[in-house]
Amino acid sequence: MNKNIFNGWLLVNKPAGITSADVVRVLKRKMNPTKIGHAGTLDPDATGLIPLALGEATKAIPYLLKSKKKYEATFLYGVKTDTDDASGNALKASFYVPRKNEILDALNYYSKVIFQIPPKVSAVKVEGKRAYKRFKANENFQLSARSIKVYELSLQSYDESGKAIVHFECSKGGYVRSIARDIGDFIGCFGYVSNLSRLEYGPFKVTEACHLSKLLDFSIESLESNLKAIEIGIPNLKIFECPMDDLKQLENGHPIECPTTVSLIEGEELIAKYKGRVAAILFKDGSFLKVRRKLNT
Repeated sequence: MNKNIFNGWLLVNKPAGITSADVVRVLKRKMNPTKIGHAGTLDPDATGLIPLALGEATKAIPYLLKSKKKYEATFLYGVKTDTDDASGNALKASFYVPRKNEILDALNYYSKVIFQIPPKVSAVKVEGKRAYKRFKANENFQLSARSIKVYELSLQSYDESGKAIVHFECSKGGYVRSIARDIGDFIGCFGYVSNLSRLEYGPFKVTEACHLSKLLDFSIESLESNLKAIEIGIPNLKIFECPMDDLKQLENGHPIECPTTVSLIEGEELIAKYKGRVAAILFKDGSFLKVRRKLNT
């Protein structure tokens, strides 16, 4: 069967109970694309936004991976688990219920902390092997603290049982489960994530996404009409509309002269488009623009 040609981003609202790989698999079977991949895993129990890259958009995944992500999470206190979420086994317990002002103080503190130890059930590699695989094999291992940026850590709601709904916006490598765990340890009452949903990923928002079950009912034409342009998932790069002569050079992998209309610093990247389609991602090298990634759209 011939593959269907799609080039762009499909925004999926993932339900709980399936993996990110499951989402890719069922839509790959439905759409039969030339290429498909996702930009960052969501836990099986988590819901929310997964941007899927189709066709030549897969070459833009490394750029989207650098983007900020925003989550909404429910933190419960009184129990520490070995996974830092509700799926794990209890390690410690406390009858202390944190007060609202204690949670606010802890959120304020951790909004300034730039180092974080990932959960043991994470995709971080430890000596070449994923941490979650070591965890499932009951191996004894330690994870190192990683530098992250926190852009928002705010309390959305709180009740007297200690349940807190929190918004967390972070750089690549930030884990909501680690925040819940660390705040519980900070206050002395222990804590974990009971519900997690990704709200935003770079320029994409969950409000723009379609639920997976709905996408599976769409026709191929409807799925194609829901695709977002490749360049939307490459935020913060300038766009250069190139003439035909330059396009031919780029398609052959040759550099072109940097136009005087484009202001770039050495090594800076930009997107080259021709008549509305993305042709390549270029970078400045002296007085030339060279091809970083060629896109066959």
